[in-house]
Amino acid sequence: MVLLLIVVQTASGQIPQQKTIDSLISVLSANENNILAHYELAELYTEIDSSKALQYANNGLKISESELDEFKIAKGKFTLGGLYLDYNYPIKAEKYYRAADSLLTYLITKDSSEAHLKLWVRSNFNIGVSLSYQGINEDIQYLEKITPVAEKIRFHRILAIANTNLGINFYNSGQLKKAYEYFKTSGDQYEKLDDYDTYLEDRFIFVSCLVEMDSLKTARVVLNRIETLLDTVQNDQKRQMYHMTLGQYHFGTKEYQAAISNFKIAEELLSTNQKVRNDLQLKLDFMEAYAAMKDYKSAITYAEKALDLIALNNNRIVEAEVYKQLSNYYEELKIPNKAFNSLKKYVAISDSLNIADLEKEVNRLESKYQSEKKEREILQLTSDNNNVELQLTKKKSQNYLLLLISLGLLLLAGLAYLGFRNFRKRDQLKAIEIAELKFQQESKVYNAMLEGQENERQRLAIDLHDGLAGRLSALKINLEKLAKKAVTKKVEKNYRTVAKNIDSSLYELRSIARNLMPETLFNYGIENAVKDYCSSLSGGNKQLNFILQFYDTDLELSQSTSLTLYRIIQELVNNAVKHAQATEVLVQYLVDKDKVNITVEDNGIGFKNLGNESNDGMGLNNLKTRVAYLNGEMDFETSPGEGTNVHIVIPV
Repeated sequence: MVLLLIVVQTASGQIPQQKTIDSLISVLSANENNILAHYELAELYTEIDSSKALQYANNGLKISESELDEFKIAKGKFTLGGLYLDYNYPIKAEKYYRAADSLLTYLITKDSSEAHLKLWVRSNFNIGVSLSYQGINEDIQYLEKITPVAEKIRFHRILAIANTNLGINFYNSGQLKKAYEYFKTSGDQYEKLDDYDTYLEDRFIFVSCLVEMDSLKTARVVLNRIETLLDTVQNDQKRQMYHMTLGQYHFGTKEYQAAISNFKIAEELLSTNQKVRNDLQLKLDFMEAYAAMKDYKSAITYAEKALDLIALNNNRIVEAEVYKQLSNYYEELKIPNKAFNSLKKYVAISDSLNIADLEKEVNRLESKYQSEKKEREILQLTSDNNNVELQLTKKKSQNYLLLLISLGLLLLAGLAYLGFRNFRKRDQLKAIEIAELKFQQESKVYNAMLEGQENERQRLAIDLHDGLAGRLSALKINLEKLAKKAVTKKVEKNYRTVAKNIDSSLYELRSIARNLMPETLFNYGIENAVKDYCSSLSGGNKQLNFILQFYDTDLELSQSTSLTLYRIIQELVNNAVKHAQATEVLVQYLVDKDKVNITVEDNGIGFKNLGNESNDGMGLNNLKTRVAYLNGEMDFETSPGEGTNVHIVIPV
């Protein structure tokens, strides 16, 4: 059995959960910008409604970012990390925990208050836990990293959880006696802290350890203690863990049917709980219990379910163990081909996990062999040389001289080689530095150019909107007044025609101002900004159709990057409509891991001589410059009469 580590979130309170939720919602109704209330609600909704939990966490993060409150931004990243870890997304959780750690590391250099240090300790602790969930055993390094700080600020709760996780590590490595000692220490610490919520998790794992050690009487005593505390926490997750642990106890006493019954209760409770961190453990427990009952088909069913869960967090150690057991089950069912395939997968994974140890062992054995071989050769030479000892004595001085000359030549050759290599290395480093400096200089120049362009655009937009637009509006009002006072119908009609033309000019002027400085981009994001721009281009033209597809637009980008991406899309759409005479334009924006993919297709007239810089217009050159500034790649597919397809990939 392989156990998962405990993650540290906020300590559970004693107030009933719904009462706390209602109280916090009333706080938000009075002040919707209360960031900490958003974060507390996110944690309270973790086990009730995952969508609400994520919504509250993201709302709090957005408000803290708008207020530029670095500590509360870090708190938001930490909260999101906890939610994603609870919902079995350890890779995404690690990303948010590392973002919180980066912010807090910077903050601590300016203000090492206890609040900053505590959140830093918790973030680093949970980075180790999220890595462990992925099968990367670096949690002990993170425990060593945080322990001095935790002791300094007397953060006793996290030290208790650290002892629990050390116990789990020793348990997973088969060192049950060491695990037992750590669980004894952590139990005493939780009792002193009066933290029964985390204490129960610790005791559940302790029972698993005792069952594995065959200390069933002690396990029963601990279970009795758990039962007395369950009513104090009123938590379905803890009841689910209780039935799972009780099932493990019955498995240890060989009461397999009772074990299955408890596992089914735990499974039912887990199906109604948003947290799924125990799901993998439960599937493994089912697998072992059914195998013990010789119901190998059911055991295989749960093994396959466990493999589906393992695929989410890439825990190779557990995966290897499951394939090993699958091989045994298929063998019992007389299905040799599946048994062999499972065994092959087990061996392949085991080899990949142990290759470093194997290499060390091979090197050790080779070294030992070489030493023994040299000893044998020396003994043989000693035996052979007993007869020619006098001759060797005469030649010894000559040998020493030759050896010294050889060593001297080797030393000179080595020094010459090292000098040459260092010279080459310095040249290479210098070339890299020059290239880097050149790139930085070009980036600064382009950034200054872009900033100048955008500042000029903003100035023009304000001048047009507040200056010329205001004057035209006043002129229109005066013309309408004159129309009302006109002597004849013809004069009135002329006034109103001129007023209508001025109104059309005002609409076009405001569209130009909006395109010069898209406020929608900064207020509502790139998707809404592109929609506004396309809407202004169509202007009610039913023959012009835009298809906009945006996926995963929540990626946080700097204002400069967002604006550059918007200008790229704006230029491509404008080219399609104004120059290619397209009637249908597809705009696709997709975020894939650490890349933004932009595709713009049209059914326009296309063009030729692509890539000939002398034929490229200013718009196309600007487009290439913007993409190069973001270190992106751009690919054109076009020919006359066949439309144009532009695909751009930008790393972020």
